[in-house]
Amino acid sequence: MKLSEIDDNNLSDEDVSNIVYTNIEDNKIPSKYALVFGNSLLINERVKKAVEIYKEHRIEKLIFLGGTKGVSNQEHSKIPEAEKMKKLALELGVNEKDILIDNTSKNTFENVENALKIIGNEIKQIDNITIITSEYHLKRCYAVLKKKYPNIGITLVCAKDGFTDSENWFLSEDGWNTGRGIVTYEAHLLIKYAKENKIEDLQINIDNNKKISIR
Repeated sequence: MKLSEIDDNNLSDEDVSNIVYTNIEDNKIPSKYALVFGNSLLINERVKKAVEIYKEHRIEKLIFLGGTKGVSNQEHSKIPEAEKMKKLALELGVNEKDILIDNTSKNTFENVENALKIIGNEIKQIDNITIITSEYHLKRCYAVLKKKYPNIGITLVCAKDGFTDSENWFLSEDGWNTGRGIVTYEAHLLIKYAKENKIEDLQINIDNNKKISIR
């Protein structure tokens, strides 16, 4: 079933899990560039995972993405997310020449658009790009990039945060910035964007036998 074909009324926890978390395994393919998506609340987790992959020589260049106007910037910080991520990456041992930044984007669509501008014409010669972000956010980033470059290979690397991960998101109550609230919203957002033709309309393999432990 395609994302756009899903009725998002009364989604079960199993539905949400299938929509958000299926088919996002790390294929371990190396890339020259990694896109590291900003989120003011999850910078540490995402940067640490990016640095880990960098030090394993799976990527050569880190592109940190994010300005000051994202919805996660609840403290209204004037420092762009990308600048904060760069600072942390330098502290963790990344060579400055291997860091590129976009410090103006405010959402995933702009993140991808600005990253592709940074890469420039070289994108035509690139076979694979790595995406690094929280597990719940991987599919949206993948679908946005695939919409623009359907033939490019993409390696997905998740940065676990302990509350929006596939194994724990459902353990919290529904609410703003809870695991349940974030992931359920993400499922609805994926369906909405697919119906609006803003992202690649991905196939969702619904496994009716898959059960997750609900509190």
